[in-house]
Amino acid sequence: MTLSKNQKAVFLDRDGVINFDRGYVSQWSDFELLPGVVTALADLQDLGYRLIVVTNQSGIGRGFYTEGDFAALSTQLIDFLAAHDVRLTAIYHCPHHPTDALGGYKKDCDCRKPRPGMVLRGVADWQLEVEACALVGDKPSDMEAGRGAGIGHLFQVDLKGDGEGVTSVSGLPEVVKNLKALAEVENDGG
Repeated sequence: MTLSKNQKAVFLDRDGVINFDRGYVSQWSDFELLPGVVTALADLQDLGYRLIVVTNQSGIGRGFYTEGDFAALSTQLIDFLAAHDVRLTAIYHCPHHPTDALGGYKKDCDCRKPRPGMVLRGVADWQLEVEACALVGDKPSDMEAGRGAGIGHLFQVDLKGDGEGVTSVSGLPEVVKNLKALAEVENDGG
C-alpha cells in the first residue's frame, strides 16, 4: 500500500538537527543552519514527507526569552525555508521544565521530550500513519519520544553506535539516503 504525502511526516528536533545547538537560541542572528539542511529538507519533502519540528524550549520557562521571541524566530525560519521551496507543516514546542522554570512553566508535562506529547499531537493533528513516519533527533530523549509515539523510523545524529531501533546518522542528508532506500524497497514490493 502506498501512503499519500498527507499520511507520513519526518519529525525534526530543531537544535542540533536543523541548526547548530548553541544553547537557548532565540534570535535569528544566532540561528545557524547545519550544512546540507535546506537541501535535505527539500529532498524529504520531495519523498512525500510532511516536515514537523518538535522542540523542547525550556529557555522560555526559565525566562531567558519569551514565547514571542520563539514565535518570531520560528516565523523567520518558516519564511527562510519557504524562499527555498521548503514548507514546514508545523512547529510544536514545549516551554516547560519540571524543576528549573518559573511560574506556570514549572511543571511535569507530557509534551516535554522524552515524553511523546508533541509527536502524538502532530500525528493526531495531521492524521499520520506512525509506522510510516520518521523522527530525527540528536539526543536519547528524542529517540525515547519517538519510540513512545510508535514512530517507525528513528534517526539519531552523531550517535556513537546504534541504539535499539535507532539508526545512527551524521545529519539530515544521511537521513534522506536512508529513507530513499526504504522507499525503493517498498516500491519494489520488498
